[in-house]
Amino acid sequence: MIKAMDLHEFIESSKRLIHVTTKPSRDEISLMLKISFLGVVIAGSLGFVIRILFLFLNLLPSSAATGAAAP
Repeated sequence: MIKAMDLHEFIESSKRLIHVTTKPSRDEISLMLKISFLGVVIAGSLGFVIRILFLFLNLLPSSAATGAAAP
């Protein structure tokens, strides 16, 4: 059976982790932002294309196409 980590081991492990980690450089932050933005653009574009496709195929309910609330 796996022994649960006690408080002392957890604190020591946390100290080692903090000691090893480094602050990301400006280039790394820029790259992360670019990748995140690209993911948002891809997801939004995919949703937009699907919505337009459904609109042209008349698969959307009439209230969803106009933006009106359903009764």
